[in-house]
Amino acid sequence: METPKAKAMIRERATLVEHPFGTIKQKLGWSHYLVRSKAKVAGENALIMLTYNFRRQLNLIGITLFQKLMKAVKGGNVESIKQEIAEYLAVLDYIWLFFRLKVELSA
Repeated sequence: METPKAKAMIRERATLVEHPFGTIKQKLGWSHYLVRSKAKVAGENALIMLTYNFRRQLNLIGITLFQKLMKAVKGGNVESIKQEIAEYLAVLDYIWLFFRLKVELSA
C-alpha cells in the first residue's frame, strides 16, 4: 500500500467511490438511517441508492430522452430507444475522454 502505484489506485478509488456518498448526503439530505435492524436498514439503503441512481440517470440522459424511454417502456418497445440512448452516451463518453486526455497532457 506504500508504493506509488498503490497510492494512485487508492486516490482514484476515493474520487470514484466517495462522490456518490457525498452527493447522497448533500443533495438528498441523508445523514443517518431512520430505522433499526439489518433488514430495515438494507431496505432503506436500497431506496436511497435507487434514488441516487434515478437522479444520476436523469442527469446523464436528460429529461427529454428519459421521457422517450418511459413511453417506449410503457408501449413495450424498448428496442426502439436503445440506439438513441447508446449514441447519446457514446457522445458523453467521447467528451469525457477528450477532457481527461487534455487534463493528463497539461499535467
